[in-house]
Amino acid sequence: MNYTQTTSSDSRKKISGSTIKIIAIITMLVGIAASAVLDRMLMKNGLADVANNTEAYQAFMESHGTLFIADFVMQLIGGLALPLFCFLLTEGFMHTSSLKKYAIGLAVVAVVSEVPFDLVYSGSIWNPYRQNPVFSLLIGLGILVLMEKAEVSLAQSSPWKLSSSKLLIAVAACVISVVLNVDSGIFAALMILVLYMFRNRQVFGMALACFLTSMTSQIFGFITFLDILPVLFYNGERGIRKKYIFYAVYPAALILFYLIVLLAGLGDVSLT
Repeated sequence: MNYTQTTSSDSRKKISGSTIKIIAIITMLVGIAASAVLDRMLMKNGLADVANNTEAYQAFMESHGTLFIADFVMQLIGGLALPLFCFLLTEGFMHTSSLKKYAIGLAVVAVVSEVPFDLVYSGSIWNPYRQNPVFSLLIGLGILVLMEKAEVSLAQSSPWKLSSSKLLIAVAACVISVVLNVDSGIFAALMILVLYMFRNRQVFGMALACFLTSMTSQIFGFITFLDILPVLFYNGERGIRKKYIFYAVYPAALILFYLIVLLAGLGDVSLT
């Protein structure tokens, strides 16, 4: 990579990349806890049975309203994670000293996390219809590699040729995301693309990425605009250099929460 580290002399910008990563991890953990444990508790208490019955639903909310609200709030918090991870991926691509090792690290996390992800979200060891979001990040990394190659190889070509090449790369990434049934659909790929295109206007890029997320759900999507705040105060520095610990968090968290599900006697509760 031939990019310069984006540092800032603005004294207000005191958040490093590792701090943003910790924020993303915390929000991710909250979201996993909601999906793995609270969703199953609600389903066990009969949420699926009252969805189409107003009176039964009201009775359910009187008994389990606190749990329902807690789950809803935690899901909102969990929704903050993906845009931040997409931002961090873009930064990692631009500043990594070894793209090969970076890609291998992501690929290992994606593969190792797949079975725990399926257990948590589907209750089965293998679900071919839903792949964990790390695969979305891996597809996004592929986008960035191809985008950079296109910018270099077509630098002397006409603008329309470069633009057409970028469009084809974006379309191909979206198709792959759909075919592989990655958890975030096409939106992680599009967010990464937007964040890369506006890498010199990071706050604006994150705002556009959050807007894309808002297209999936008005309530869950618009809350992601809070992700602009850590980017606004980002100082461009890497921070804590413990990448392997960060890599291990996701699969370890999935395993931990699934063990909690089993210990709580919720392992046989279907989420579908």
